[in-house]
Amino acid sequence: MSTSELIFLDGRLLIMFCTVAEELHFGRAAARLFMTQPPLTQQIKRLESIVGVPLFVRTTRSVKLTPAGEVMYERARKITADTQLMLRQARRAARGETGALVIGITPSAAGSPLVSALSHYRDAHPEVRIDLREMNTVEMEAALRTRVVDVALMRPHALDADIRMEVVHEEPLRAALRHDHALANQRDVSLEELSAYPLVGYRHDISPYFRHLIQGLFARAQLKPQIAQESVIPTLLTLIEAGAGPAIVPQSLSRMRADSLRFLPLRGLQGEKAQIVLAALRDQANPAVDGFRAALAQPGNRR
Repeated sequence: MSTSELIFLDGRLLIMFCTVAEELHFGRAAARLFMTQPPLTQQIKRLESIVGVPLFVRTTRSVKLTPAGEVMYERARKITADTQLMLRQARRAARGETGALVIGITPSAAGSPLVSALSHYRDAHPEVRIDLREMNTVEMEAALRTRVVDVALMRPHALDADIRMEVVHEEPLRAALRHDHALANQRDVSLEELSAYPLVGYRHDISPYFRHLIQGLFARAQLKPQIAQESVIPTLLTLIEAGAGPAIVPQSLSRMRADSLRFLPLRGLQGEKAQIVLAALRDQANPAVDGFRAALAQPGNRR
């Protein structure tokens, strides 16, 4: 068979042949294929012409496969099955239902409700291999540009326009204090009360988002905090526990160190929120990113 003949041996023609071979009746085969019998008969004759040998023995009472037809049917059945599998897998890959997804995640995001959404995404997409890479927000831009990660769950950070960012979670701020701190027995605490004590702050080179956020809170209240030491999440909690002073943290951290720390609402600052964004290159080509983005957008993830 020449190359030109193979071009005409398309998938539809093989499906017609296999259907007739299974039914051994042109009328029933035509009904299964949602077509009339004459065009089906013409297509089978065309196939026999391409192959160069008869594939069916036809009588007025029956239709049977020739020995050549039996060989053809055995191979054609495998080809059509493989073709259908190929098409299904290609379509699933295009929808982001298979493949791999590398996610960069900051330590503070790792303690948020987004982890639950990530778990639901994994359950709903078992054929997507998920690789989580923990890194701080400052490292995320380089990781995205070098395509070390496909997508990042990070705190807001100034990035160029070729990286798309969207808020996927917001959470209140809390004052984190040791259980034996003088303010720990209150229902809530004000910035003015906190400013009377040495505080643990955030390092500008690793946690610029939280450093800027906390500085802004005190500046708008016309207060100057006493920053005794600067750190990063989650080490910051260890310093609080060790007596270095209270700190202002995202609410999700209240799940940690509940035995030794108290996490109090900030009086008068209920509207202040810490954000987590999903960031990805605008020209990234991994379709799994869109599926992951949709999963995070489900109700309940932006609390």
